[in-house]
Amino acid sequence: MRKIKHKLARLYFYFGAWANVFRLHEMNFLKKHIEISRNDGIIDIACGIGVFTNSLSKRARSIIGLDLSFNSILIANHFKYGNMCFYQGNAEYLGHRDESFDSVISICALEHFCDSEKSLREMFRILRPGGQLLITVDSFATINDPEFVKFHKKFCVVEKYFTAETIRNELREAGFEIDIVKPLMTSPFSAYICRLAFRIMKWPHLFNIYSIVAYPMTLIAEAFSGNNREGIIIGVYAHKPKFCGSIGRI
Repeated sequence: MRKIKHKLARLYFYFGAWANVFRLHEMNFLKKHIEISRNDGIIDIACGIGVFTNSLSKRARSIIGLDLSFNSILIANHFKYGNMCFYQGNAEYLGHRDESFDSVISICALEHFCDSEKSLREMFRILRPGGQLLITVDSFATINDPEFVKFHKKFCVVEKYFTAETIRNELREAGFEIDIVKPLMTSPFSAYICRLAFRIMKWPHLFNIYSIVAYPMTLIAEAFSGNNREGIIIGVYAHKPKFCGSIGRI
C-alpha cells in the first residue's frame, strides 16, 4: 500500500507539472519551432521531472534527460519509455562525446546556472554540425516591481536575468548561429498574471486551475500587445554551423 501511495503521489506531481502557465508558454514555443526526425538523438538539459522530454520521445530515435536534482530524476524514471534515459548531471560538464546529438533542449534553466557561458559552450560541443538548440530563459524585463523581482530571484535561485541582447551575445560567443530570439508573455496583463501566480504557488491545486485559465487569457493579451521586444521569458532557436564537420552518433 505504501508503494502504491508513493506511485500515485509521483503521478499527481508529474501530471500537475503540465499545468504551469509559464511552462505552457515555453513548451508552445519549443514545439512550434523544433524539427525532429525519427533518426534524431535529443538531449534535454535540466529536464526536471521529464515532462517535455516525454512529450518528444515518440518523435525521435532516442532522447536523454539530465538534471542536477536526483529527486527529479527518480520521478522522471517512473515515466520513461524504451528510447529514453534519465540521469543526474551538471550542464557545465556534459559527459558526452563531441557532436553526439541532433538537438539540444533546455527549458527555463540557463538563468539558474553558475556559468551560463560554459554551459552554452558544452551544448555547442555536443551538437552535430547543423544541429538545433532550443532554450527558454527568464527575462522579467516587463516586471516593473523591484521587490517582486528580488523575491523571485531568491525564491527561484536565479543567477541572472537575460535580455534579448545578452542571450544573443552569449550564443554568438559559444559559436551558435541565431535564428529566433522571441520574447514571451510580453503584455502588461501577463506581468500581472506572473505576480499573482507566485502568490498562489503554495496551493498547488489552486495554482494548476489558475494556470489552465490564465494561459489562454495571456495568449489573447499577447495577440493585442504588438511586437513587444521585451517579455517575462525569452524563447531561443539557434543552430550549430554545418561546416563544423561530423563525428559518430550516440
